[in-house]
Amino acid sequence: MRLKLIIFAISSFIVIMTGIVVVPIIFKNEPPSIPELYSPVNGATEIPVNTVFTWNASDPDGDTLTYDLYLSTDKNKLTPIASDLSETSFSKILNYNKTYYWKVVARDKKSKSESEIWFFSTENSIPLKPHSPNPKDGEINVPLITTLSWKSEDLDGDKIYYDVYLGRSIDTMKPIATSIEVPTIEVNLKENARYYWKIVAKDGHGGIRYGDIWAFQTKSEKKLGKPFEPIPTNGATNLETNITLKWKYEGKEALFDLYLGLEPQNLNLVAQNLGYQFYDMSVDYGKVYYWKVVAKSGNEEKESSIWNFSTKQLLIKEQVTEESTETSLITVESSVITIQSTQTEKNINIAQSKTNQTQNIENKNKKYVYTTGSGIGMYIIDVTDPEKPKIINHVYTEGWAVGLYVRDKHAYIADWINGVVVADINDIKNPKKVTKLETFGKVYSIFVKKDVAYILEGSSGMEIAKIEKDYSLKTMSYLELQGASGRIFVENNYAYIPMGYDGFVIVDVSDEKIPKLLSYFDAEGFAYNVVVENDIAYLADGGKGLKIINVKDKKHPKLVSKLTLESEWARVFVSNDIVFYAQGNKGFSLIDVSNKSKPILLTTIDTKGFCYGGYIRDNYLYVADGENGLLIYDISDPEKPILLSNLTNLYLQNIILEVK
Repeated sequence: MRLKLIIFAISSFIVIMTGIVVVPIIFKNEPPSIPELYSPVNGATEIPVNTVFTWNASDPDGDTLTYDLYLSTDKNKLTPIASDLSETSFSKILNYNKTYYWKVVARDKKSKSESEIWFFSTENSIPLKPHSPNPKDGEINVPLITTLSWKSEDLDGDKIYYDVYLGRSIDTMKPIATSIEVPTIEVNLKENARYYWKIVAKDGHGGIRYGDIWAFQTKSEKKLGKPFEPIPTNGATNLETNITLKWKYEGKEALFDLYLGLEPQNLNLVAQNLGYQFYDMSVDYGKVYYWKVVAKSGNEEKESSIWNFSTKQLLIKEQVTEESTETSLITVESSVITIQSTQTEKNINIAQSKTNQTQNIENKNKKYVYTTGSGIGMYIIDVTDPEKPKIINHVYTEGWAVGLYVRDKHAYIADWINGVVVADINDIKNPKKVTKLETFGKVYSIFVKKDVAYILEGSSGMEIAKIEKDYSLKTMSYLELQGASGRIFVENNYAYIPMGYDGFVIVDVSDEKIPKLLSYFDAEGFAYNVVVENDIAYLADGGKGLKIINVKDKKHPKLVSKLTLESEWARVFVSNDIVFYAQGNKGFSLIDVSNKSKPILLTTIDTKGFCYGGYIRDNYLYVADGENGLLIYDISDPEKPILLSNLTNLYLQNIILEVK
């Protein structure tokens, strides 16, 4: 263009100075170069819908160029989506899962050049996470015949297909319908039962979205009962001061509040939200006590009658030794005895000291299991005599207790939507909740190692929390893991997290503030849990059986051997080269794994219930058998387990002894 102006100026000057008309030399305009397309690359797939188009072109004459961008899903009907662009890039939001054709036209003032036509495909839009569940999450009194419903959308308009999972526990959910096309399904349920469910939405193009796990409880056809038949019986007299109050109850599942006082019209609450029908306590000598029990379920309450009992008077008559010839007659009116310093006192003190020593020895020799399952907290069961297990206490939690870990005289309870509840169990007869952690998601399971808690939440990921000196929990990090499920396990500096149908993952947690995902190990079935011992992982692979994996190389876990066990449900525990393998309604199996390459099935036992899991210690096997309660076996000979006891009237899914 500059050259043209110079020529025109020279021509004009010659005409003016000489009067001679000079015909200027006319130069031909050169069109722009053919635009070179950069991105999206020709034939590219999975291009984000927020697409950026880039290209370049030049002009031989140095003319300023502008650009028109053409786009269409029809190669023969390209239309401009932007004109007179001065830049060589342009962004536009496109539709999901579409094939687009595009070209660029470059222009100067007189001519234009056109690029070739390229094509690309945008990413598939996976369905939005299923939402708006009915029944609502945490709803109670759901009808026994009910319709589950939910909502989900697909932004690119694909048809959505749904898989519906339902179960009595988080780990036992299984598909009750697959690839259905409507977001509803009618189900028949058991009364007074807690259910967990989730939806998997699929679009038919490989797009899958896992929904959250929701929970609800069905209504009971039974009515709330009224506590009856007290022990001690109404009006009982001359009772000891260490007393166990008991009562009977018939009706739907309930919690109990216990009231006690010296006047029937002025009773005080002494125990709240008991999950069992007894309470141990100490009272004073020579008193008449009145008491009642209130049964509670939801917003309903029913009171027992007001009962009474009286304790005995304590008279102490002792012949005094040579140091004192006086005889003391003491009537005690409280549970604290105060007398003068005499030989009698010394004898009492010595006796009391011996008693305390005996109690301390007994406490050290006591053995307890800790269980969850019914959802109303944690039960503490004395199994010192394996033939006569006895419920000792209960820790009520506001959520639904679905897992636990016990260490250093503290229980860490995975309480679903209520986060993590920590209970002090130093005094086994008076456990106290000391703190709670509000978590990012619903808590499935928890593992404690030293002063760190590893918390598996929902199907979303793992939260790591520091255990402070007061046992409060402080979040340090969170690792997102879509599809996480089951029971988390930690050995050394590595966490092993089951991922359902995707096997399990290994996470480096050596730096708790920056957990790092190292590897996946795929499962043939459904990975329920992993237990690791000496770099050997034992995987409960539901539907397929036991897998033994060498995980010494954390980035490349390697299958060592497997043992086929046909049961949809699975959970493992290992002790002294014996693997306990829970098989749900098929009971459990014991497996010899002393030779990792050749596991040997020793025995399979039908437990009559639904075997959720178990724990081995000192040749005893403790089994959580669902509605069948607690089973205790002597497995000194693991080929021939001997059933020692069955504690019923409990619904158990998880069981653990205090970790040493």
